[in-house]
Amino acid sequence: MSERPQEPLERDELPEVAVEPRRGFSIVWLIPLVAGVIAVWLGYTTIMEKGPTVTITFKTAEGLEAGKTKIKFRDVEVGLVENVAISEDTSHIVVTATLVKDAKQHLTDGTRFWVVRPRLGAGGVSGLSTLVSGSYIGLELGPGAPRRAFTGLEVPPPVLADEAGRKFMLQADSLGSLSPGSPIYYRGLEVGQVLGYELVEQGQGVRVDIFVKEPHDRLVRANSRFWNASGIDVSVGADGFTVSTASVEALLAGGVSFDTPVSASRLEPAVEGTSFKLFDDHASVSEASYTERTPYVAYFDGSVRGLQVGAPVEFRGIRIGSVTDVALEINRKTTSVRIPVTFQIEPQRVNVLDVTGAETPENSDPYAGMARLVERGLRAQLQSGSLLTGQLLVELDFHPDSPAAELRTKGRYAEIPTVPSDLEEIKQSVEQVLAKVGALPLEELVEDLRKTIQDADRLVASPELMQTVVSLNQTLADVQALVRNVDGKVVPLLASLEDTSQAAEGALLQAKTTLISADGFVGERSEVRYDLSLLMKELTEAARSIRFLTDYLEQHPEALLRGKAGSED
Repeated sequence: MSERPQEPLERDELPEVAVEPRRGFSIVWLIPLVAGVIAVWLGYTTIMEKGPTVTITFKTAEGLEAGKTKIKFRDVEVGLVENVAISEDTSHIVVTATLVKDAKQHLTDGTRFWVVRPRLGAGGVSGLSTLVSGSYIGLELGPGAPRRAFTGLEVPPPVLADEAGRKFMLQADSLGSLSPGSPIYYRGLEVGQVLGYELVEQGQGVRVDIFVKEPHDRLVRANSRFWNASGIDVSVGADGFTVSTASVEALLAGGVSFDTPVSASRLEPAVEGTSFKLFDDHASVSEASYTERTPYVAYFDGSVRGLQVGAPVEFRGIRIGSVTDVALEINRKTTSVRIPVTFQIEPQRVNVLDVTGAETPENSDPYAGMARLVERGLRAQLQSGSLLTGQLLVELDFHPDSPAAELRTKGRYAEIPTVPSDLEEIKQSVEQVLAKVGALPLEELVEDLRKTIQDADRLVASPELMQTVVSLNQTLADVQALVRNVDGKVVPLLASLEDTSQAAEGALLQAKTTLISADGFVGERSEVRYDLSLLMKELTEAARSIRFLTDYLEQHPEALLRGKAGSED
């Protein structure tokens, strides 16, 4: 069964759609309108709430990472690093960071940034907490004009700007072992830190900036004295060796100590920025109290080995000055040599009294009093300061037996006369003794003594002396036999013979004693003969030793003080 196709409708037969316009606002447009309002509000809020953007330059980007490294103020997060880039000249790193809105008014010239990471410095170990949390940028606020570009510090500031205390300056010849963070001590108590240092104009010294915390900053007065407490101070005194140091920290990292005289307790505390001199050690502080120095010169002819610049000038063991220069002068015409030693005497170390015992007023001519002392025998002399080190010093003392002299003031410095040193006096004495020994006729004396011993030996060994002894013994025996024969026969004769026998026996005993004494004196085993022989040997050895000693001392005169081994060295 097939379907019949439908026939198309004519155009006029098509239905028409009637469109009626709608009245009022369509709700469909409300959705984009609300979305736009929200977007505008969010944009406005974001812009209004966004904090300032700053740029910070560092030498390296160690520990910094974009989007992760935070900026903290007193451990409170106040910003985030947005970008880390290399500068156009590749000399540094430029860090771009965004801070919170409230930080805008605090970004001034006095604001400082630094990277907090583990560090080992003069003040100890810092930043250990970043081993877990990671490095961050520290922030310190300060006064000044508004600013958005900053140069970051390479090391954290040792003292924060808002910490109570005062800053001072120290002037030193050299820095020594001081560094930022080195401690400041007052009587062993740490009261501050070294902030930094820089060379003064033309590099003639170093300026060290320090900070003393409150309330210890009130201990700093106008006449306070600062000295370098770094290292170990070793001194030698009557009690032996003394070793002292401020602390182990000062020994390792350096430090500065200061003190204020008791007389300054009533003075007002020093104002911030006051400059003080930094002495090398505590001993230099005491030396600085003597401000008056009078120069002199003394000329020495002998060796000055061991005398150095800075050596003490003493009067009977009390230091009154120091040596400032040791030179050499040679006369071309006469080839004579003398050594000028320039030194300074500090008159404040000496109290000059008058005849009544009262201190005399200061004289406008500093050489007037010295001239009177020289007239009375004051002389300069080199003396040994230490047998271990061989150092010399200049000793001033009275020598009444020295030739008359006066203080010469016509040259550049006033000249004090000198006397030979102890070594030179010993050398002169030895030379005199050797000259006297050399003048003795030693060879003639030895020859005469040798002849005397030979004559005594010939006398003891002569047959005539031995024959005499034998004859005397025989005579004594005959007389004794004669007495025994006539004994008991003739009494008077016996008495007479007995007297004669006794007389003869006494004479024989005396002769025998004389012979025994002579034999004991010149006999082959006699002590006198042995002593004479020994004396001859010793005199011969002494003459030889004196000759050797004379030759050696002419070549090595310094052996009188240092010994033969020291001279050969």
